[in-house]
Amino acid sequence: MKVEVLPSVLAGRVSAPGSKSDAQRIVACALLARGVTTIREFPDSDDCHAALQVAQDLGAVVTIKGTTVKIRGGFPQAFASGIRNPKPVVDCGESGLASRMYTAIAALSDSTIEIRGHSTLLQRPFDDLIVALEQCGASVESQDGRLPLRVRGPLHGGAVSINAGISSQFLTGLLLALSRANEPSIVRVSNLKSKPYIALTLQILGQFGVEVTHNEALDEFHVTPKAMSAIDIAVPGDWSGAAFILVAAALCAEEGLVVDNLPMDSAQADRAIIDALRLAGVRFEAAENEVKVWQSEVRAFEFDATDCPDLFPPLVALAAFADGVSIIQGASRLIHKESNRAKVMQQEFAKANIRIVIRGDEMKIYPSAVRRADISSHNDHRIAMAAAVLGLAGDHVTIRNAEAVSKSFPSFFDLMIALKGRVQVSA
Repeated sequence: MKVEVLPSVLAGRVSAPGSKSDAQRIVACALLARGVTTIREFPDSDDCHAALQVAQDLGAVVTIKGTTVKIRGGFPQAFASGIRNPKPVVDCGESGLASRMYTAIAALSDSTIEIRGHSTLLQRPFDDLIVALEQCGASVESQDGRLPLRVRGPLHGGAVSINAGISSQFLTGLLLALSRANEPSIVRVSNLKSKPYIALTLQILGQFGVEVTHNEALDEFHVTPKAMSAIDIAVPGDWSGAAFILVAAALCAEEGLVVDNLPMDSAQADRAIIDALRLAGVRFEAAENEVKVWQSEVRAFEFDATDCPDLFPPLVALAAFADGVSIIQGASRLIHKESNRAKVMQQEFAKANIRIVIRGDEMKIYPSAVRRADISSHNDHRIAMAAAVLGLAGDHVTIRNAEAVSKSFPSFFDLMIALKGRVQVSA
């Protein structure tokens, strides 16, 4: 799909899509919980549908009516009778979170389950999660630490150490699985990045009745296995996707633009976009469940995105229009994404006359007049959305492989049009 984006004046009100970070964790817990969990306002994105499919392949009964999903879970204990045996192969699509969660969860079963994925997910390393699962009694076969993985349990629990330097998703998967293991566990963590995502995991486990105790540094967790309780829950709005709309508003919404369905008490890491907008001098008002942003003179800013690396693309787009050089820390977190986002942004934004310099963990963005550009998304949803922001606020931008937005935000371009953006979509 090709999308043409031209300079625009945005206005109106839109609702943020449901959070795929929340939704995927809720689906995993619903798989583990006995009874029927009802999930309302379920997001329509590739990653969320992949999570549902894996849960179903592992034996859950999934019914979908509109945006409401019901999941009858109980994995693996309730399925031991053979009525709902897990399939020997499950496919996580291109979802990094799903692949990490369900690798750990599959280790609860005494059957061998193969975890597969596609595209750049096949290049992402799983070594640190494999080591942790083997410490807990599971057997894992891999392709040099990468997918496909063949996992067999049962997972016994006990003392386990995990390196979370590459991704906090390893720890998320481990905590979910150990909550249903055979014995209590003590998890010691090194090099944890993206701590807010672990706070989100703990929050959702708590909603399902599982309390995990931990120290303030989040480097030691005590997990006591407990039967999860099925719940009725609505998926909150997604700060990750909303960040692109908020940044576009800061650059293009002269009369202001409102994004609702954004809970201020969310544990999502990307709620930090509010702090970044403040540092950049953007005028906004935040209420209990919505944010209004006005076009502003953007000042150069410094921001540490180590714990919220998904904010890099919208913040780089914002920095492209600042009054000086902006610095974002945490660039090393961008290597193992849908693309190597640091290098891809450097390469693609250069086409639009934006210079990006990367040294170690630091990214510097040198603003300049955005020029007309033909940009490839590299099949990365966040690159496609960041390129759209450049077009809305700068000059005519053509985005190739723009269908990548379906991974997290399928309605992104439709919402831009609804906000009076000059956007043309073609096959």
